[in-house]
Amino acid sequence: MTSNSRSEPPEHRDKSIASYFSDGIVMKFATGQTIINGYDEPGGVFLIKQGFVKACSTSEDGHANLLVIHEAGEFVPLPWSLDGYHVTGLFYEAMSDVTVIRSSKDKLRIAMGNNAWLTNEVLGQAVNIIAIYTQRIQVLEFRSARGRVIAEVLFFAERFGRPHGKGVLIEAPITHQDIADSINMNRETASRALELLSEEGLVVQDDHVFAVPDMAKLKEALS
Repeated sequence: MTSNSRSEPPEHRDKSIASYFSDGIVMKFATGQTIINGYDEPGGVFLIKQGFVKACSTSEDGHANLLVIHEAGEFVPLPWSLDGYHVTGLFYEAMSDVTVIRSSKDKLRIAMGNNAWLTNEVLGQAVNIIAIYTQRIQVLEFRSARGRVIAEVLFFAERFGRPHGKGVLIEAPITHQDIADSINMNRETASRALELLSEEGLVVQDDHVFAVPDMAKLKEALS
């Protein structure tokens, strides 16, 4: 499983990175609001200061695909920010109340040119995105709904989890629909798999927050 391996907590990375963009525009978005419209050229580079942002696309048949979840301290859209092309149809939406700092490509490039730490941090984010896409392919190799759901919950627990008792609490506000959209599955099938895992005590959901009581047992269930 791929995880966020950077040793610095997201809030600390955010404070460090934000110091380079103090003249940027602070913007706030409520849960569900679109931050970047997939059919418009991005209005700048967005540094997430608070909250979670999901990148998603829509297939020709209208099915939503959740591609990546970004947290505080990360830039969106990163490929475009580094002079890659704008991916038409890729939307960025607030999963929670979100605060961002909007700056420009030029500002980011100048800041990276002047500071090796920032350059390493941004490149680390780019590598992390590649690793996340690799993990998505690996999850889709599981043929059963149970296998795909377990693999995705493990990934979220490793990327967004924090110790909670003997288990792990997933801090990102992930829903049944998000899990379904991330593994190419309809919501009903994903929800049924999650319910069975809950009955087995392998996955817990309390007040819309997922937790894994025992990571080792959940990994055993996958194998």
